[in-house]
Amino acid sequence: MKHLLLLSAFIVSLVRAEDRPLRVVTLNTVLTEIAREVGGGQISVNGLVKPDVDPHSFDPSASDIRALAEADVVLASGLSLESYLDRIASNTGKARVLKIGDALPSVLSTGGSEPDPHWWNSIDNVLFASELVRAEYARLRPSSATEFARNAQAYRRRLLALKTEIAREIDTLPPEKRHLVTSHDAFGYFARDYGFTVHAISGLSTDSEPDARHLATLIDLIRRKHIKAVFAESSVNSKLIANLVRETGVRLGGTLYADGLGVAGGDAATYEAMVRLNARTIVESLR
Repeated sequence: MKHLLLLSAFIVSLVRAEDRPLRVVTLNTVLTEIAREVGGGQISVNGLVKPDVDPHSFDPSASDIRALAEADVVLASGLSLESYLDRIASNTGKARVLKIGDALPSVLSTGGSEPDPHWWNSIDNVLFASELVRAEYARLRPSSATEFARNAQAYRRRLLALKTEIAREIDTLPPEKRHLVTSHDAFGYFARDYGFTVHAISGLSTDSEPDARHLATLIDLIRRKHIKAVFAESSVNSKLIANLVRETGVRLGGTLYADGLGVAGGDAATYEAMVRLNARTIVESLR
């Protein structure tokens, strides 16, 4: 009798687990969108990194760590962007941490060593990420695998249409004008996809500081190449770009979203909107 009661309790717990949404915690605003688009009504998403927050400087609070511990799966950017993950690993319970960047088939790096974590600035990488998320959801909730596949396919169609649209936009800019001067080195994957050369003031992290020699070289480059515009970024202090504008007389082309989505209702509130805004800002300013 005791064994039957234990078996009944176990079966009930399994049913209840299947009934509730999967608990997903995300550490990047683009991943928050991917999680929701693929998961639909079968998941509950807690995006710890909010829109317009710099993921490089995000530091999880005690309540954030509790959310990580209670999650069924944690979606992280990977490639060492979330430096706190190893520090809090002992507190995250049994949550599976899926580091998207670490699974990419091709990762950029600077100087052959430090990996570039800004993978979402390539639409192909977001397509890859959405498939990883779909597979993980299906593993965790096999009974909803068909729904996850349907959601992922619908999102994939939108991303492929976006890829075609952006390629057409970039094609209007002559190759010799594809020099991208930005606040920090966040557009390497975009540059690889569309034939740009990035000239960043700072390194891969927004915390890195440029030296005087690098700034002097950048000023000389802008003058020699007759670069028409430079770009600030939504998550980076614009002081360094303002200094560059003052030193060279180059035009400020606008503000790019390099590290994630903007606030709800804004011009970069979705991934598609963010990519369109960045591409349009770059092309119109440099053309």
